[in-house]
Amino acid sequence: MAIGGFLELGNDEVYYQTYAQHLQWCYFDHPPMVAWMIRITTFNLHVRSEFFIRLGSILFAAAGTWLIFRMATLIKNEYAGFIAAILYTCSFYTSVIAGIFVLPDSPQVFFWLLGIYCMIRVLDSDSPVRKQLFYWILLGITAGLCIMSKVHGIFLWLGFGAYIVFHRKDLLKSWRFWLSGLITVVVISPIYFWNFSNHFITYTYHRGRIGFLGSRPDFDRLMQQVLGSVFYSNPVNFIIYVLALWAVWKHQFKSPSKIFPLLIWLSLPLIIVLVVTSLFNETLPHWSGPAYLSLIILSACRLAEYSSIRTFRWLKASAWTTFIVVTIGVLSIWSLPFRLGKGETSHLGKGDITLDLCGWRKFGSELDSLLRADIIAGVEKPGAIIISDYWFPAGHLDHYGGVPFHHNLIAFGSLNDIHHFAWLNQIRPRMVKGSDAYFIYPSNEYGPPAPALRNKFEYTDDSIRIPQFRNGIIVRYFVIYRMHRFLGDSSDYLISGIKN
Repeated sequence: MAIGGFLELGNDEVYYQTYAQHLQWCYFDHPPMVAWMIRITTFNLHVRSEFFIRLGSILFAAAGTWLIFRMATLIKNEYAGFIAAILYTCSFYTSVIAGIFVLPDSPQVFFWLLGIYCMIRVLDSDSPVRKQLFYWILLGITAGLCIMSKVHGIFLWLGFGAYIVFHRKDLLKSWRFWLSGLITVVVISPIYFWNFSNHFITYTYHRGRIGFLGSRPDFDRLMQQVLGSVFYSNPVNFIIYVLALWAVWKHQFKSPSKIFPLLIWLSLPLIIVLVVTSLFNETLPHWSGPAYLSLIILSACRLAEYSSIRTFRWLKASAWTTFIVVTIGVLSIWSLPFRLGKGETSHLGKGDITLDLCGWRKFGSELDSLLRADIIAGVEKPGAIIISDYWFPAGHLDHYGGVPFHHNLIAFGSLNDIHHFAWLNQIRPRMVKGSDAYFIYPSNEYGPPAPALRNKFEYTDDSIRIPQFRNGIIVRYFVIYRMHRFLGDSSDYLISGIKN
């Protein structure tokens, strides 16, 4: 909660909060759950501080900690549940990436865990029929909400389906199984209908990102995916996962559970698919994050069979790793005593990922002061619009420089460049002929306005730079171009085919 309240929003976070500004049944690159989450925790966008924007992620992580404790307790004992809760908290993916920062993964992780919980319940042969029906229905709803968070939530059903085919074929004859699947289809149907109305743009976008035909294996990308997954899991946790899988393979568990095959089916298929995909495509390590949730439960059951001293050493190593990495990360963002990334003025700070999470709030105030001074001096006309040509830094500019000071932001560019801003352009005040604008970019990302954009204005002034300092060192510049007398009309940035 402390980190979530004090760190500024990152590139993805400021972008996802734009979802909440214009609620839809789906978005260009993701389903809508993260938008609803932000809309609720910010009280319908009335409180836009970092803490409340991130509050949903924090609450879901808290609920996830309790859920994973309950599941390991059901499978093994309360001691295993306690261990599972610690491993969950020590995983960077569940406790920081999805547990603090605002991502579609934040609700997805919770619903993925709730889906596993429902599966454990429906497989309990001692449970009353009426209670089993309740959990079948809840599973259908939960799996649907998981997919409504992030599309690869479909692996919940794929993993459960594989388990049923290979271990519980009798469930294929159960009408409750098919009812549960039908409920999921109904829950996720808005994704289809929205895409039908928008030329299946989400499918087209992701198909363009992932492909195999004509691609050559790239082992650097493969290693990025593998090593990234190891780090995001917490290296100590990852070793524990491998040892637990080895124990299953070698039948080393003292008291194996009939649920263990389910946990493996909910894990390895997604991991294998993403490892193979990374060999031919650019992937991100957190895409496989949910696959490790069931391995946390499996590992907790294994550690519960160790001696208490041995178990404590593993947990202590995991906890210290998390504490040290998070502490170094936060201190680096706030007060790193040296510069990271490139040092030349034109690309100052490029490669420094810590800059995504600092400096924007102060720049927003400085930008507002500049805009007001320009109006008083007659340099720019009142109502000048902030413009950007990419979804980031457009998200940061909108959240820290636009919305708080009532400055309008418009994004120019192709749909693949500006993403959801193409829809926001439809509902925001439109630029009229003769109006002025400010084109802004940070020196660590992208560069000056393209000639095609400059040609939409009568003339553009030379750039001005506002420096960002950290520990007395200039770590990047915010570069501003004053652009005068817009020559076009709204059709220049309103992309055809997008439905309001």
